[in-house]
Amino acid sequence: MIKGMKTISVKTFSIIIIFIVTYGCTPPGNKLLDSGIAKAEKGDFNGAIKDYNEAIKLDSFLVEAYNNRGNAYLKLGRIKEALRDYNAAIDIKPDHASAYFNRGLAWTDYGDFNRAIYDYSKSLELEPGNARAYYNRGNCKSNLKKYKEAISDYNKAIELSADYADAYYNRGLSRCNLDDFKNAIVDFDKAISYNPKLTEAFSNRAATKFRLGDFPGSIADYTKAIELDPKNAIAYKNRGVAKSKIKDYKSAIDDFTRAIANNPKDGIAYNNRGTAKRETGDLKGACQDWEKAASLGYTGARENIRKYCK
Repeated sequence: MIKGMKTISVKTFSIIIIFIVTYGCTPPGNKLLDSGIAKAEKGDFNGAIKDYNEAIKLDSFLVEAYNNRGNAYLKLGRIKEALRDYNAAIDIKPDHASAYFNRGLAWTDYGDFNRAIYDYSKSLELEPGNARAYYNRGNCKSNLKKYKEAISDYNKAIELSADYADAYYNRGLSRCNLDDFKNAIVDFDKAISYNPKLTEAFSNRAATKFRLGDFPGSIADYTKAIELDPKNAIAYKNRGVAKSKIKDYKSAIDDFTRAIANNPKDGIAYNNRGTAKRETGDLKGACQDWEKAASLGYTGARENIRKYCK
């Protein structure tokens, strides 16, 4: 049997962190702060950290030096050090909205979605017009399988930023997880209208159409996803499944072959190609594919071997 497909739950976080620039009179600490910001903007995060260190030595209450150093640490994947700096910034200035937002990003990277939600919420109390905070909080709730709450946050993000393609896309994912497939398609449509190169939106709209029995529509969307990403093994495999549903087995075999070329360890693709080959009368080729699928750990192929291969 052809192994079916699942929606690809690709979630992206808005990771734009804000480096605060100082204005007005410029004490020595602020000059170093601005130098650090300039280096960070060029991608020199280690150099920026050195400047922030010197700025803090001159002024241990320079809140933006802590916040921006935390940003640089976060860019380097040094999450614990970033958290330490955001904590310091918040201790100095408890109403620092961007420090809460950035700490939320750090907790998200750390995988502690509950703490991230708390920080995004605090940021929103202080800066209620921040669409990115609603979006990121929605992503955290989605990761915790709180899909209805996530949708509420995506709604707010879209209300604040009507062309927020990623918010439409992730709202569509949440709706898929609630089996609200028709409205999920509406969201994927919107995401694509604002970002026609959002490959994941085409792939997930294709998977959703498949769930609704619209196999030609599913094939068309996977074709678009492949145009955008010619090495997308999952899209080839899933398009092959959709083609098998309309009994276009020869074309399905081509897709499974391309999926295998891009991911040679995909046992399911071998299994599916074997099933399609059997449908075209190539039982020898089918058995070879099922044997390969089994060797790669796909146990479902063993039933096909037992039933059809001698």
